[in-house]
Amino acid sequence: MKTNAFASALSYILPRAHELLFIMLFFSVIANGFGMLNSDGDLPRHLLMGKYVLEGGKPPTSEIFAYPYAGREYIPHEWGAGVIFYLAFLAFELNGVVLLAGLSIGATFLLIFLKALKNNDEPLLTFVLTLLGAVVTSTHWITRPHLFTMLFLAIWLVLLDDHYHNSKKKPWIFPALMLLWANIHAEYIAGFLVLGAYLADSVWSFWVARAKDALPKIQTILAILFLSFCASLINPSRIKTWTTVAGYLNNSYLMSTIDETRPPEFSDPSFLPLLILYLFCAALLFTQRKKFTPADFFLIAGFGLMSVISARNAHLFGVVAPFALARGLQGIRVPQALKNVERMIATLESFGRGKAIPIASAILLGVILLAGPLKNYNRFDPEFFPIQAVQWLEDNPQPGRVFNSFGWGGYILLRLWPAQQVFIESQTDTRGDLTKLYVAVIELDAGWEDIFKTYDIEWAIIPPNLRLAKELKQKNWVVAYQDETAIIIQRP
Repeated sequence: MKTNAFASALSYILPRAHELLFIMLFFSVIANGFGMLNSDGDLPRHLLMGKYVLEGGKPPTSEIFAYPYAGREYIPHEWGAGVIFYLAFLAFELNGVVLLAGLSIGATFLLIFLKALKNNDEPLLTFVLTLLGAVVTSTHWITRPHLFTMLFLAIWLVLLDDHYHNSKKKPWIFPALMLLWANIHAEYIAGFLVLGAYLADSVWSFWVARAKDALPKIQTILAILFLSFCASLINPSRIKTWTTVAGYLNNSYLMSTIDETRPPEFSDPSFLPLLILYLFCAALLFTQRKKFTPADFFLIAGFGLMSVISARNAHLFGVVAPFALARGLQGIRVPQALKNVERMIATLESFGRGKAIPIASAILLGVILLAGPLKNYNRFDPEFFPIQAVQWLEDNPQPGRVFNSFGWGGYILLRLWPAQQVFIESQTDTRGDLTKLYVAVIELDAGWEDIFKTYDIEWAIIPPNLRLAKELKQKNWVVAYQDETAIIIQRP
C-alpha cells in the first residue's frame, strides 16, 4: 500500500521530457542571472523606459535622454519590453528580471519541443535537437527585449504551422499577436519572414506541385500578412518603426562597428554549437530532403543565412532550426543504445502524470532560491557599471554637460535622470551619427577636442584606463572622483 502511494505521488512530480527541458533551461538562466544582467548596459535603459511609461502613461516620441539629440524625433520601438522588465523589477527587483528571463527562455523551447514532437515520433532526437537550438541561443542570453522575440517567434511558428496545415483557427490571432510584438521589440519583422516562408511554400505548391488547396492557402497567408502589417502600425510611431529598423539594418557603419552585428567568429568556442547546428541542418536536409516541406527549406535557408551574416541573429536561428528540422527526424535509424534510451523515455512518459506540477514546482523553487540564498546574487556588478561613481554623483551633482562611456549611459540615466542627461546611451543612436562622434573622442581622432567644444562638455565619467582619461589629465582636467571602475574628471 505504501509502495503504491509512493509511486503514485512520484508520478505527479517526475518530469516528462518536455517538462525536463523547461526545468533545465529555467535553472540554467537562474544560475547565469548575474552574467545576463552584466553582459551589456542595455537593461538599465529599458528599466528607465518602463518607469517613464508607467508614470507618464505613454512612451516619449522626442529625444529626452541624450542631449546631442535633444528634441529630435524618437522612435520608441521597444517601449513595451521596458514596461515588462520594469514590472518584474518592481515585483522582485533584479531577481524578478532574471526570473522573467528564465520563464521566457524555458517557455520558448517548451513550445518548440512540443510542436516538433508532433511532427515526428522521435522524443530523444527531438530533445537533443531542441536543446542544441537552446544552447545556440545562449550566446545571446542577455536581459534585453530579444528574449521576448524568441518567445513570440516560437508562438508564431507553432500557430502558423497549425493554421497552414490542419487548423481551423481564425486568422485574427496573428494580427493580435503582432500588435503586442511590434510594441515590444523591433525584431517583430521575424514574424513576417516566417509568413514569407509559408507564402513561398503555397506558391511552390500552386505552380510546381499543382496542389488543389494551394490557392486558398495563398489567399489566407496574404490576408494574415496584410492584417499583421496593419497591426504592426498600431504603435506610437506607426510606419516609422519599419523605416527605423530598415535604416539601422542598412547602415553599414553601425553594422561594422557593433561586435554582435558582425558574422560569427567560429574560432570562438562559444560559436561551436552554432557550427554543429549548421552541419546538422546540412546533413539532415540532404539525406532526408523528401520529408521536408518547402516552408521548412525556406525557414532554414532564410534564418540560417541571417545568422551567417550577423551573429546577433543566432538566437532566431536557434529557435527556428529545431522547429523546421523536426519532420526530418522521423524514422531515422539510430544505434541500439539510443533505442534503449528511447524506450526508457517512453516508459517515463507513460509513468508521469503531473501535467503542470513539475514545471510549477520548478518555478516555485526558483522563486524560493531568489528570495533566499540567491537574494543578493543578482545585482549590477560594480566592476561593470560605475555604481560607486554614480553614488558619488548623487551626493555631488555636477553642473554642465557630461561625456560618458557608451555602456554606462543607461545606468547613469536610471540613477540620475531627469536631473542629468547623457552624451550617448545604447538605445538612442539608430543612424550612427552620434556613435561616430563617440568613437572619434574615445580613439582621440583628429578633431576630438572640437566635439567637446561643440557640445560644451564640462565633465566626463569614463573608465580610468582609457587613453582619453590620460589625455584629459595632461590637459589639466581635474579628477573629482576615481575608483577601479570609473573616473569623474572636470574641465579646468
